[in-house]
Amino acid sequence: MVNAIFCAHGKLACAMLESVQMVYGDVNVEAVAFVPGENASNIVEKLEKLVSIHTSDEWLIAVDLQCGSPWNAAASLAMQNPTIRVISGLSLPLALELVDNQSCMNVDELCEHLTTIAQQTCVVWQHLETTEEDF
Repeated sequence: MVNAIFCAHGKLACAMLESVQMVYGDVNVEAVAFVPGENASNIVEKLEKLVSIHTSDEWLIAVDLQCGSPWNAAASLAMQNPTIRVISGLSLPLALELVDNQSCMNVDELCEHLTTIAQQTCVVWQHLETTEEDF
């Protein structure tokens, strides 16, 4: 089982967890909000508290933006702990896939899977012009 944390600017992580819970009910995911007045060290403290619950387990911290404060905080924690991975691009499809696969994949397999899913879930629909001959 890969333990997971959503961490994002504002209340996005908490809202993402609520959305995932609408689909799956109770899940093995925690949410960390990054609110005005806080900095990366505040986030590190919150993340350390959660990770300390299961120190020998694998962790995946899903953040909203690469190089933002949640990313920087999670990456600094991962630099000290080889069981932690950090992935950016938190979205509802990514979050659902994470939860759906966290019990059947190890953390590296899960990261690889989520990277593939992220590429598949960003799509554009465009109305194509048709001619009379197409009818």
